[in-house]
Amino acid sequence: MVNLDKLLGRLLPIISIGVLGNLVFAWFTTDYKAAGVPGFSICWLLVAMFLALLPWAWHTLRLAIWGKFFGVAIPWKNLFRIAVATDVGSVLMPAAVGGAPLKMSMLVQQGYRPGQAATLTLWGSIEDLMFYTMAIPVSLVLTKNWDNPLWVPVGQFFKKNKWLVAVALLGLVALFFLLKKLMMRSGSMMAWRKRLRNLLSECRAAFGLILSKGRMPFIWSLLANSFQWLTRFCILLAVVRMMGLEADMAKLLLLQWMVFVAMLVTPVPGATGGAEAAFLLVFSASLPVGMAGMAMLGWRVMAYYFILVVGAGILVLQKA
Repeated sequence: MVNLDKLLGRLLPIISIGVLGNLVFAWFTTDYKAAGVPGFSICWLLVAMFLALLPWAWHTLRLAIWGKFFGVAIPWKNLFRIAVATDVGSVLMPAAVGGAPLKMSMLVQQGYRPGQAATLTLWGSIEDLMFYTMAIPVSLVLTKNWDNPLWVPVGQFFKKNKWLVAVALLGLVALFFLLKKLMMRSGSMMAWRKRLRNLLSECRAAFGLILSKGRMPFIWSLLANSFQWLTRFCILLAVVRMMGLEADMAKLLLLQWMVFVAMLVTPVPGATGGAEAAFLLVFSASLPVGMAGMAMLGWRVMAYYFILVVGAGILVLQKA
């Protein structure tokens, strides 16, 4: 069972620390003398808030598409709750994992077989990968931004710390084999192996069903997922307009994939630190002098912390 009470109880302190960290980050990365006093637009603030919440609707639609395909009837209210809880749960996990465990658990509670729930959760990641496979080449061709500003510092880090990286990888391999050996000695290993076989069997059946008969649901779901990502990308544009800044909006829209990919490889909950650093590396040259830090703060608050606060409120109200 999903313990949403425990999840929501841990949420507020994490959000508070994250917002405080972003405020400090913005303070030290904003040149107020060079930037001057930015403008502010209530209308664009409302647009940014709407865009921040709209991805839940696209996610709910995707869940409905696949629910119809698998023959699992779930009320729209519960589908929306799963979409919201997935985002809220992501605050406790690295971005690469996100709210996937919570989503899978809630799908099982709503009537999916465990293998079907695992397949549907993984299929969402496959759709994300396909969107980026299409979006990245288009972005590079249109912006001609072949020199990714993230590659240089990452490459320098690995070059300077290659022995540390090698030791860390060897440590992970050793840990894997140690855990495997300990599990083989456990008396309950047979039961876990049986559960794993059943799960894998259900996953193979679900994948086979999607590949053989799920072409149209996949197309519709991929289209909804594309709109979901584009909506997320547009949050930054609304934030920049809200602050009255002049910037190359096309670049802000098309280069955001770099930031989100960097967030995926940041091994801390919510990609804290990695998201902010990636934003400044990618967009400092595209924003007015001295204002990248302030724009980063507005984007992070609207695209992450605002969603979590509203999402937590929705989960509490729906439970009541």
